[in-house]
Formats: sequence, C-alpha cells, structure tokens
Amino acid sequence: MIRVDTSVTHIQQGGRGVTYREPQPFTVAEYEGRIANVRKGMHAHGLDALLLTTPENVYYLTNHHTPAYDAFQALLLPLEGEPTLITPLIEELIGRGHSWVERFATYPHGAPALSAVRTAVGDARLDRGCLGVELGSAFLSVRTYQGLVAQFPAASFRDASGLVEGERAVKSDQEIAYIRQAARVAEAGLRAGIEAAEVGRADLDVAAAVHAAIFRAGGEYMSYPPFIAVGLRSSLAHNTWGGKRLEPGDVVFLELSGVVQRYGAALMRCVMLGPTPPELARRNQIVHEVLEATLEAIRPGTTSGEVDRVCREAFLRRGYRVLKRAGYSMGINFPPGWGEGAVLDLSDGNPTVLRPGMVFHIPQPYRVPGEQTVATSETVLVTATGREVLTQFPRELFRK
Repeated sequence: MIRVDTSVTHIQQGGRGVTYREPQPFTVAEYEGRIANVRKGMHAHGLDALLLTTPENVYYLTNHHTPAYDAFQALLLPLEGEPTLITPLIEELIGRGHSWVERFATYPHGAPALSAVRTAVGDARLDRGCLGVELGSAFLSVRTYQGLVAQFPAASFRDASGLVEGERAVKSDQEIAYIRQAARVAEAGLRAGIEAAEVGRADLDVAAAVHAAIFRAGGEYMSYPPFIAVGLRSSLAHNTWGGKRLEPGDVVFLELSGVVQRYGAALMRCVMLGPTPPELARRNQIVHEVLEATLEAIRPGTTSGEVDRVCREAFLRRGYRVLKRAGYSMGINFPPGWGEGAVLDLSDGNPTVLRPGMVFHIPQPYRVPGEQTVATSETVLVTATGREVLTQFPRELFRK
C-alpha cells in the first residue's frame, strides 16, 4: 500500500508505464544551490530534517506542482541524503513528471496520509531526529501536526516556518526573467480588458476578454481570479465580475496577474465610462502621485517599513488615510493568492532591508465605502542602484 520508489524510469501504479518528465524551469546548479542554502539554515537551527507542506516552498526546491494540493502533500528534506516527496498515489505521476525528485512515499485515497510520512521518515532513519515543521503553513492542520507528534514519540519537533521563505525573498536572474514574461502576460490581459470595457456590455464580457488574452499570451492559470468590478461594486476589495451591465458613469476596476512557470507579476488600472467627475479625477491624480512617491522610495539599503511610511504619509498629505500596506513580494504563486506576503511585505515598522533581486507589487487604490474606486499599481524590481518597474503600461485613468 505505502512504498518509497526510487525508480526514475517506471512507476508501478495500476500497471507499469514509462514516466513522462517535463523540462525543468531551472538548472540543476540552481536547485542544488537552493537546497544547500536551506540546509545551512537547517544546520543553524539544529534540524535533522525539514518537512515542508507549503506548496510554494515545495515547488521552490523541487519543481513539484499540482492544483490538487487540497490533499496532503509534503517534502521531506533531510540534512543529508535524498529528499522524498510525499503525495497521494494518483499525484505521483505528476510529481515525477514535473520534479527532479526520485524518492516518493505515496498513500492511496482513503488511507491516512500520515502513513506515508511514517514510511518516509522511517526509511530515512529520522524517527528519533529533530524535525522542522511549518507551523505557520495553511497546509499543516492542527490535527495533522498532532498526528505527527503522536506518530514519532522519540522525535522532537521545531517550528521552521520562514526558513525557506527567507531564501525565496531575493530572486535569481532566471526567476526575474520569468517575472518579466509574466508582466507581458498581465499587460496583454489588461489591454484586452480595457478594450472590452464598453457601455452596454457586461462585466462577464470583460472577464472573458481578459482570460482569453492572458492564455493567448502564454499565461498559466492564475492564483487569484482577475479582479474585475464595475461601478459601486469596485468599492468592495477583491470583488469580481457578477453579470453587471456597464453603464455611463461607471468605473471599471481591473487588477490581474500574469503567471509564467508559476512566477507572477500583477497590474492594476481603471477605465472611466463617460466624463470623469471632478472628485474621481482628484482621487485618480492622488493614487498616481502616491504610486510614484512609493516607487521612488524603493532602493537597496532602505527598509520595508520606510517604504510603507513614505506611502502612508504621501496619502495623508493629500487627505486620505490608507488602511493597507504599501506592497508585497511577488514570485512563486499558487491559489489562493498571487502575492508572497508571507515571504516579505512593505508594511508599517517592518525592519527588513531591501536587497537587489527583491520584487514587489505596489497597489494604490483610493477606496471609500459605497463609492467608486480608482486605483493604479506596478510590479517593481529592486536593483543594485534603485528600482526597475517591470510592468510597462500607460499609467492613467482610461476614458471611454
């Protein structure tokens, strides 16, 4: 029932078949470097192994990815030796097809997932070791953690949340290249959404145009749906389309992401259907001025909290009190979110020092309950000398 299979060529799953393996998005050297860096952190924390359950972290180290992570999946990374992917039996095929990992511990539907963890940990002779787990992961339930502790009474457990995220914060050249491609995808989707935003059409038509353009531009499935909200529906954060007809005087709010090799870039703009009321014009000017001030504050050596302070004070000077952080890290993303806020964000008092290779999405909405929202954003890279805006799209309130 439960086994660890080190075969690369064949999988025994309802008969024998040849494994199809897709090209890796990164070089062997890059994966080796990532694992080596994580193992340095493990050694510093006195860990014999790391049990990762966050999909982004598993992907970062192995390229294992599947939309079916609602079922328990994990990576067991020992301080020495080969890692093991722990998956449902049906997910072993995609695990072998995407990742470079050769050792798998699987469990069939209906069997307890912890039986596969017991096999993997036992075979690696780690049942008396110190195991790092991600207590901050949304994919390690209290029940599962309690089961782990009960399964291995001779082992000790330590919270290793953030250990891999610390490595993910600064992107490699290849990661940045994928984010650049994702920015082109986002731009294509935004352009199509603006073109489709016409009086008399439905927000469903806008959503259809956005999705079609994203996929035609080479985008993968998104981790958030595009946020397409028309009229007063734009006053609700993270709202989506719902069948509303576009009418004169409506604002069409558009925020979306492009995804390439699971790396994302996000972009936000608005369309005004008809003449712009003076107050919306004023608010639109404010969000663009604040975005520019925030971008100017991004440079290596400054802190995340300082960037957030610049953003908040720029809004306050213009009579608006912002209720959100200035931005968040972008990179690997899986549903339910496209941002890496758990890795790093630009928030009040955050002492993290910005370094070249960090990437952020900087969304700047002017949102008042019960009123239409205007907004703008960019995805930006921290460079050695300052910043580079990766998204390339006219920065304006589009008028139809």
